[in-house]
Amino acid sequence: MMKTRTHDAKSAFHELGMPDADELVVKSRLIRFVAKELRRQALTQRDAGELLGLDQPNVSALMNEKLSRFSVQKLMGLMGRLGFKVSIHVEGSGVTFDVPYQQAA
Repeated sequence: MMKTRTHDAKSAFHELGMPDADELVVKSRLIRFVAKELRRQALTQRDAGELLGLDQPNVSALMNEKLSRFSVQKLMGLMGRLGFKVSIHVEGSGVTFDVPYQQAA
């Protein structure tokens, strides 16, 4: 299970005072994971595009970690297409639960 530190240090996005820093951190972690997994599987951009349902320019943008091209929701869907289970974890005020993310068919 991959664990990440979320509260230990501020990101560069936070340090720069970006208003959407939290979302950018999430997108950055997701896109980096997807790109790394595609490299691990040694997929060509063509094969990656077929697997993920993306055209070549978007595969290239993904591999080059162009955050502006992808939403958090889209990246979660791509992780599902790679065979990973994705869920949203909610915690606070004595409540803890996970919401599984199901990619639309």
